[in-house]
Amino acid sequence: MISHSNAVDSPDRDEEGSEHHGLELFLEDTLLELHQADLIRFDDKEWYWSKPDIAHHTFIYMHKFTGKLMMNGTEHPVNRKSAFLCTPGTALELSSDAGNETELYIISYDLFRAAEKTDERRIYERELNFPVTGWIQGPYYGIQRIAAQLTAETGQPAHKKKLLMTELLTMLWPQEMQTGTEAHGDANQWLQLTMQYMRDNYMHEIKLEKLAELAGMHPSYYSQLFKSRMHKNPIEYLTHLRMNRAKELLMASDMRIRDVARSVGYRDEFYFSRRFRNHAGYAPTTYAKQVHRNIVSLSYPYTDHLMTLGITPCAAQIQGHLPHIPKSLTLPFHAYEPWEQGRQAFLEVNPDLILTKDNAAAKAMEHIGDVAPIITIPWNQTDMFGHLHTIASIVDRTQAANDWLERHERKAERARKKIRETVGQATVAVCTLTAKGPRMYSTRNFGHVFYRSLELNPPERIQSELAGKPPGVGFNWMSITPGEWDGLEADILLLAVPSLKERESLLQQITADPLWNQYPAVRNGRVHIINWNSWVVYAPYSINIQLDEAVTLLTNKLSFM
Repeated sequence: MISHSNAVDSPDRDEEGSEHHGLELFLEDTLLELHQADLIRFDDKEWYWSKPDIAHHTFIYMHKFTGKLMMNGTEHPVNRKSAFLCTPGTALELSSDAGNETELYIISYDLFRAAEKTDERRIYERELNFPVTGWIQGPYYGIQRIAAQLTAETGQPAHKKKLLMTELLTMLWPQEMQTGTEAHGDANQWLQLTMQYMRDNYMHEIKLEKLAELAGMHPSYYSQLFKSRMHKNPIEYLTHLRMNRAKELLMASDMRIRDVARSVGYRDEFYFSRRFRNHAGYAPTTYAKQVHRNIVSLSYPYTDHLMTLGITPCAAQIQGHLPHIPKSLTLPFHAYEPWEQGRQAFLEVNPDLILTKDNAAAKAMEHIGDVAPIITIPWNQTDMFGHLHTIASIVDRTQAANDWLERHERKAERARKKIRETVGQATVAVCTLTAKGPRMYSTRNFGHVFYRSLELNPPERIQSELAGKPPGVGFNWMSITPGEWDGLEADILLLAVPSLKERESLLQQITADPLWNQYPAVRNGRVHIINWNSWVVYAPYSINIQLDEAVTLLTNKLSFM
């Protein structure tokens, strides 16, 4: 339980506190001590630097750098000028790629804030936090100028180093934080900064004064401004974060209530239980047994799974053929793409539960972590059947999943019988033709129906890669180079393309290409073109449709090119 009167999660707290006036006041009460400043420069070789537990505030300016930065286990690619600032306790790794010029500056320093400030004495304590962390958006020219002076071989007097460090921190401090108002520049950085702090530290005690300090505002003003933007004050936002994380643990783990409470920041499990009941309407001991029907799916395969189990999501990412169409959400396909859907769309449907793959989990937490519990179902750790069983257990539809699996197996057995009568033990290769180049698939995604449902044989090299791996897990596809067919030959070739408009011209092009024409299936005229969009969804309802199409293709000799 958080019992201090100045903790954010205490509903009766007094929001009055000491005023924070921005950078000037922060530095006025702060002593700066430069610990070390290094310039690292070399050509055309790999370089690796690792600090599992950084002891000092550390600023890194990558003037010329191609490689990756790993912070607390999260990887960030770097291929241009970049600046990064982290606080003590961060786990940090840097690794550069070979064949590129590298020039970067690593500056570590300590901060000491005035804990007692009277006319008679000052007492300073080491400060482990700083209002600005993470990636810094310039000004790179000024940053490099100061970094070069701090790392100069001739050295600088101590007072000069302090002035340079003060100037550097001034550059790193965003303008809107310096002004202490949202009236100028990008008004949302203070909001994103404090919400990120709450998401990273919800399991600890968080004081409103700390959030206001990060935002560069008076606590009362910060709380009012936060509510105007988020339609809930910081207390409510943090409580919703904690309760949603607790719901996730109750649904997806066997943790005891006491351990769940501590995991989300409450030391007293009875206080947590009261707060949980007030928030969720159920005691935590019975919450996991509740049936949640108002579900949002952030993954179109998982949307398919829900529909297969008889549940239409209240909003979802959609692709492929579905019997009913829920409200469509515009979401990123990959983790690195921007989040397109507005927060309001989720608030309007008022979900009880959000399902997502790994690729959208971080952004979902960032944008809607306070809206509902977010259950992440890992995509690559199991196959389609594993996804179905996991989702069914979450939404209490295990029997529906078992019924579908039985019907699907009967359907697949009938299909296998037809295929054996028509093509016998033919070897089949399944490829995709996209802007990223040709790929040949194994027993997952595009290959599932052919290799698992119909039990056809893949090419020799695909079989070799699959040896010893669980079905549908461990090996998905390999890049291929037309003309280099050793071990990839097959009697029948399936080509998935983004559009079927140029089907005939594509077939003619492949036939005329001497590299493709060396392939047995092409040479013998046994090629099928399939629609990438119809076959990309790796989920039950879509798999049944794909199975019907596969049988039609392989049993109709007139469909060969």
